[in-house]
Amino acid sequence: MGKWSKYSADEMERRRAASVKELRRMDDAAWQVKYQQTCDALYWEFGPCCGGCDHWDSSEGLTGGCSANGLVSGADVLRSMDISFSSYMPPPGFPATKAKFRCGKFKDDFDWQSLPAEYLKSIGYRPDRIPAPPPPQEDAE
Repeated sequence: MGKWSKYSADEMERRRAASVKELRRMDDAAWQVKYQQTCDALYWEFGPCCGGCDHWDSSEGLTGGCSANGLVSGADVLRSMDISFSSYMPPPGFPATKAKFRCGKFKDDFDWQSLPAEYLKSIGYRPDRIPAPPPPQEDAE
C-alpha cells in the first residue's frame, strides 16, 4: 500500500495501465471521426470519388483499398501504389487508390440525411447537389 493510497502498488499500476489504454482508445475514436469527416468533405467538394464510395475502405493517409474489382495479387497491390519493385511482397488484397480518384464503379447508398445537421453542414452537404456518377479517369491527385 502506498503512503497516500489504500491501493497496493500493483493495483495502482493496473489502474494506470487501464487508464492509458482507455485514453488511447478514445483518442483513436476521435481521430476516426475526424478522418471520416475529411473523406466525406472531399466527396461533397469534388463529387463522386473514392473518398465517398461504398467500395472504398481507408484508415489513413487518404489512401485506401477498393473492393469494386475484388482481390488482386500482391504484385498488383504494389502496382496500384506505383511501386515497381519491393523486397517485400504483400499478400493478395484490394488495389490501393487515393481519396480523390474517380472510376466508373462509384457507389453511394448511404442515407446522408440520417446524419446530424451540424455534421452535414461541416462537410458541405447540399441535398440539391447529389453528385452524379463520375466518368472514368486515369489518375487524380
